[in-house]
This record gives sequence, structure tokens and C-alpha cells, in this order.
Amino acid sequence: MASTSEKGHAKNIANANLLNTYIAQLGALYNPSNPKLQLSNLQNIYTTSFSHQENVNTLVAPYSIAVDNRENIFAPVSKKITKLRKVYKATEGVTPAQLEDFMTIARKLKGIRKVTNAPTTDTTEEQTQHSTSQMSYDQRTNNYDLLISLLQNTPNYNPNETEYQIATLQTEKAQMLQATQGVANTFVPLNNARSIRNNSMYLSEDNLVDTFNKAKDYLFTILDSNSVQYKAIAKIKFKKVGQA
Repeated sequence: MASTSEKGHAKNIANANLLNTYIAQLGALYNPSNPKLQLSNLQNIYTTSFSHQENVNTLVAPYSIAVDNRENIFAPVSKKITKLRKVYKATEGVTPAQLEDFMTIARKLKGIRKVTNAPTTDTTEEQTQHSTSQMSYDQRTNNYDLLISLLQNTPNYNPNETEYQIATLQTEKAQMLQATQGVANTFVPLNNARSIRNNSMYLSEDNLVDTFNKAKDYLFTILDSNSVQYKAIAKIKFKKVGQA
């Protein structure tokens, strides 16, 4: 399901196309002195923004899949740690101090919760949110590695069950690293595409929202406020996503 912010971008683009259609129907009546408000320029802005949004859409799926894959890799960790504690406690010769060392690492692994960030069109904020999330998963992987090291250095830790053996845990750690890297690899191009899209639609000097709102202002000077066209165009809104 598309996020509210992504729907907002699509709505602005659709409205740009709709306004261009109304303007085209006016013919010679639409004759602004500002060349930036001419229909040919408005059509170029619409086409560019449409293309930029399509590029974002193409890159969203790989990123979402990578995020879901990472979550699936990390999801079983807490339950796995609970079982590992029992295996470790049952190991011959494990001291209370060693068990406490185990629990210190285990608490760090279990203490990090998934954080769902609010959608944002600020690419700097988007990057910050991603970096924070990436760091939390990096920390969990590092703590998993510390746990493996503790088990490796514990005499008599040699369980018969494959899921608790060192080799299995190392494989799981490798999967964590790969999953986290997968998210990074798909986030960077997506974030760049969003930055390009946001610039053309909201941030550049001649961005879509500001330019089309100016076109509406001009239209209101040449149309009768009681006309059907005026009332229809008044309902076409262009908003910078994230603003009221």
C-alpha cells in the first residue's frame, strides 16, 4: 500500500495534468505574459515530475523487499537468545559470572525494538532515519557476534542440536550482515531518486507546486468567478507534501 506522502506526490502530478487539460481547452484566451506560465512550460514541468515519480516508484519495491527480508532475518533472534540461555546454563562448568556475561549481551540484543518512522519528504531527515535504523541493526549483529565469541570461548559448549552450534550461529550472523547491506544497497538509489523528485516538485525555483499555483492565480484573472471552469479549477489543489 502506498504511503500517504507518496499518494500526495501522485495527486500533485495528476492535478498538474488536469490543470493543463483545462488550460488547453481555453485556447487563445490563456495568454500569460510570464513565459514560465505558458502551457508548453507547464507541460514540460508535468512530464518531468511524472518521470521522476515513476523512477521513485520503480525503486520503492526493491527497498521494501530488502527491509522486509532484514526484518524476517532478525525477527527470531529474541526467541533464539532465550533458548540459547538455557543451553548455555546447562553447559558443564558454566559459572554465574559467565552466565551474567551472557545475559549482559542478551539484554542488548533484546532491548532494541523496531522503530517505525513517520513518512517524510525531507531527504536529509530520510537519510537520518535510515542511518539510525541501519546502526541499530549493525549493533544487534555486533552483539550477536559478541555472543558467539563468548560461546566459542566457553569450555564444554558443544551442543548436539544443530541450531545452537557455533557454525549455525555464524551462518545466521552472516545472513544478518547480508540483509542489512541489502537494505543499504537499495536505499541509496531510492533516496537519490526522491531527492531529484522533491527538487523538481517542491524545492527548485520553478518547482511544480509554486508554478502551477501561479498559473491558477492567472486563470482566476481571466475567468468569471461564477463560471463552471472557474469553480472546477478552484478545486484543483497543489500542496507541498507534509504541509497543510
